[in-house]
Amino acid sequence: MGNAPMIMLWLAAAARAATPAESPEDRALRVATERARTLGGALKARVVEAMAAGGPAAAVAACQQEAPARTAAAQATGPVGRASLRLRNPANTGPEWVQAWLRATGEGPASAATPVRAVVEGPQGPVARVGLPIAIEGPCLLCHGDPAARDPATAAAIHAAYPQDAANGYALGDLRGLLWAEEPVRR
Repeated sequence: MGNAPMIMLWLAAAARAATPAESPEDRALRVATERARTLGGALKARVVEAMAAGGPAAAVAACQQEAPARTAAAQATGPVGRASLRLRNPANTGPEWVQAWLRATGEGPASAATPVRAVVEGPQGPVARVGLPIAIEGPCLLCHGDPAARDPATAAAIHAAYPQDAANGYALGDLRGLLWAEEPVRR
């Protein structure tokens, strides 16, 4: 029994030594993935919270008033955002590679969309690019589904906040867009 703790420490050290070190490319891809997931999770959590507190109209207000600031705060650590072929906020277009992915993928089921995970050569060297497809879930339909099915308060809130809104007409499971992030590969 006395040697058991020493054996466990040796096994843990041996396992760490046997695991190859994370490559700079893998690190950049991991960081970009975490950044995209963090932004997406924070925005979704806030919308769910607002929806629970005040319904879809409150969620629209939270999106309009808070999503740009939350996105800007996330961008302090590196390029990150969300984009769609049908934008509610024209500021969410994303870089050209994101637009190219959206055009090539088109519309349809989110389950058919291929995530992006690539390292490409950028102007300042290699860059990891990550794109995570966004799927329409049940609660999303209250604001992003058939406009004729919206309750009047939600329709009024969307029209007031986003007069040029194109982010509607989706069905459950549709591809809504792409959460994306970039991270330079540091060697």
